[in-house]
Amino acid sequence: MSQASEPSEAAELPSATVARHVVVTVHGTNSQHDDDAGERWWQKGSEFANQLTEALSKRGVSEVEILPVHWTGRNSDFDRLLGSVNLARTLAKLEKSGASYSIIAHSHGGNVTAEALALLPPSPLRGGVVTFGTPFFKRRLKTVPWLIALFQAVMGLVIAPIMVWYLVTILGAGTNKIIETIVFFGGLLALSLWSAWRGLRTLLWRLCNRARCSRGIRDEQWLVIHSPRDEAMRLLETAAAISPQYVTVASARRSLTAFARLAGVVGTVVFFAATAGYFFTPLIEKFRAGQFGLGAAADLTFLLLVPLVYAAIFGVVVLFARLGGAWLWAKTLTGAIHGGVVGAAYGGDGAYVLTGVGHLPPYVKVVREARLEVVNLGGIDDEAIFVAAHKLYSSVVAADGPEGGLADPDTMWKHLSDALYHNAYMRDERVIETVSNHLADMRGR
Repeated sequence: MSQASEPSEAAELPSATVARHVVVTVHGTNSQHDDDAGERWWQKGSEFANQLTEALSKRGVSEVEILPVHWTGRNSDFDRLLGSVNLARTLAKLEKSGASYSIIAHSHGGNVTAEALALLPPSPLRGGVVTFGTPFFKRRLKTVPWLIALFQAVMGLVIAPIMVWYLVTILGAGTNKIIETIVFFGGLLALSLWSAWRGLRTLLWRLCNRARCSRGIRDEQWLVIHSPRDEAMRLLETAAAISPQYVTVASARRSLTAFARLAGVVGTVVFFAATAGYFFTPLIEKFRAGQFGLGAAADLTFLLLVPLVYAAIFGVVVLFARLGGAWLWAKTLTGAIHGGVVGAAYGGDGAYVLTGVGHLPPYVKVVREARLEVVNLGGIDDEAIFVAAHKLYSSVVAADGPEGGLADPDTMWKHLSDALYHNAYMRDERVIETVSNHLADMRGR
């Protein structure tokens, strides 16, 4: 399904046995790191990983191993789709090894997970799937990729029967060039079948993904955790919901009026350049013959057409603007600007238009949903901002150089983002309890 290029190698698998349960963690945007171990929630040895492992052990799920899956973490749909292919390969290797596994993803890591699971067949080894604060995308194929896929499908479906007919007819006639016929027409047949398959797969990607997920994800196997105070979710939801008027009709009319002046000048020059032979040839001939009298002056009267041509072009553009052209131009510019803003917010640089976001995964019918109000998110309140600021100040004081201090953007982002609701789900003990209950329940089933 992904339109991205070849991904990097899948994550290195642990030495899993059938009794071992692997928890695959998928980080979100701007949370990437090269190391598998560290303090970030998805890394081995993190506070969240240790608490989750302990909670699962109390629920009878021993031999738990954390397996981080890396992707670029950029706000890019192209990179997310690339990461989903890499995650799908990692999960396929886990299934081949015989280890049962669950998946926990945060933020856009949930989109990586959703697209990865849509690439895989059902598996009895797949346990619970948990996503925190994921803005699940609503997608549709962009116009150019859609046209290309349609062309591939139509050409393949049209050419394939023709190639079959040629093969049957020529071989049936007893030709002595059997090998050449098979190579040429058989090759074209294979190419046309590949083209049809490629085009139809792209056109039907959403139906195929929904069908695979409906078979591969059991009812309530997916636990969605989100909060109405999640600032990242609210920002992305608002980006598509608002309908701002970036360009007013009045400003569009002024813009078209300014364009009318330029169009008048350019149109006048083009008009006289196109009719140069009619207007200038008699004048040039008179000048060459040394005739500078009234005849030459009469030929210069065509210059009276300059203001008329300019006024005609200017008037047409202004009339167009006043008869609805300014409204149409304002709508066009506003749509283009809004599309750019939404595209930048969503990271819509892939083959699909990201038309909106929702709290629930797009291909799953029945999910478990945990909506967490701010008062239920332990340690997530206004005090968290002061705690993060204190940590930042302490790091600046402790650092002698730029690394780890105020000039280090990674440290700045880490401390300040810890104060945001979007990055606080994994700090709540009750959330960890809910997740461990869900994973243990799904593994038991």
